[in-house]
Amino acid sequence: MLINKLIFLSLVIFNLSYASNSNYIINEILLKTKNDNFLGNNAPKNDLKFLRKKIAEGKNISIRIFGDSHTAADFLPRVIRGYLIKSNAIGFAYPLQPKYQQNLNLKYSYKDFEILNSRSNPNFDYPLGGVIAKAQKKGAKITLSSTLEKQNFKIGFIFKALENKNAFNIKDVNGRSYNLRSPKANKWAYKEISLTMPIEISALQENVELGGYFISNKKNSNVYLDTIAINGAKSDLWLSWNQNIMKKELKLFKNDFIILAYGSNDALFKNFDELEFKKNLKKFIKILKENNKNAVFMLVSPPTVVKKQGKNYVLANNFYAVRKILYEISKEEKTLIFDMHDFMQKSGGKNEWIRQKLSLQDVHLTVKGYELTAKKILEDLHKILN
Repeated sequence: MLINKLIFLSLVIFNLSYASNSNYIINEILLKTKNDNFLGNNAPKNDLKFLRKKIAEGKNISIRIFGDSHTAADFLPRVIRGYLIKSNAIGFAYPLQPKYQQNLNLKYSYKDFEILNSRSNPNFDYPLGGVIAKAQKKGAKITLSSTLEKQNFKIGFIFKALENKNAFNIKDVNGRSYNLRSPKANKWAYKEISLTMPIEISALQENVELGGYFISNKKNSNVYLDTIAINGAKSDLWLSWNQNIMKKELKLFKNDFIILAYGSNDALFKNFDELEFKKNLKKFIKILKENNKNAVFMLVSPPTVVKKQGKNYVLANNFYAVRKILYEISKEEKTLIFDMHDFMQKSGGKNEWIRQKLSLQDVHLTVKGYELTAKKILEDLHKILN
């Protein structure tokens, strides 16, 4: 079931409300740019054929997005998730979501946990994703529920405790109860349990930590798109994570399609170094390729990156350098690359996007702008896959 005439879809299938002319603006721009392709293709043909087949079959499709604030709020990813696949699983999820972030497949509530973030507080032992939920006292609780129709999952927990005792108790909606206990004190551990959501996670010690969940279908076929993104992340944020545990976690779920949407914060970084930027991003792609044979990779070059100067916004000094390097990496690493800036320029430019309520004045787009961008990505991907 491949992507299907997106420019003619007039209804959004998500529980978000837009202005009455929202769909008209989106479809009008898609129609005007239907002959323009903003997705460069350096990917191996055999890998693209394999991805096309998987999407057509609609079975065992795993898509992962790494990125910054453009994907952390799940506005762009949820459009790709909603149109490209029919999810029956969730994939990786953060233990709790940092402020202004969300996973629209999950609902979180919690009490007496603090959220540690590798971008703003790097002095902790972070696993994959760089977010930790730390219990402030014994009895701290997290309730986790799914918005998917399916509620029976195999859930893997990444957790750690200072003492080699029971760290967490897990209860599901059917009353089943399990304890998580690490074999080694102060070391990340992994435990899979079959559970029916909603679930309640209770801390059995003070300062115990959760590093994430791996939520899959108990049956053989898993279809999902997950997002590993943090507001303000630069492309080298992964270097602040525990490399050993990160690599073990990357082996848990294999991906067919991997999207890396970085660059905005790199372009705004005062001490930006072109060589380091390229070296670190290529190294991360190499690690991902080692664990995901035949996966199709796509880079997303950021939208027009501006910074505030006095009362005005001006183009970031390093924006074009970042964009140029991303194109170099795409060619060298054989990836797809979608150019958000070029798409904006060919459809009116930053100021027109602001006027049309597709973009904010700063580097971010609106919900509507991310929806438009995701639909154009899907439209151009459809051309390449066919």
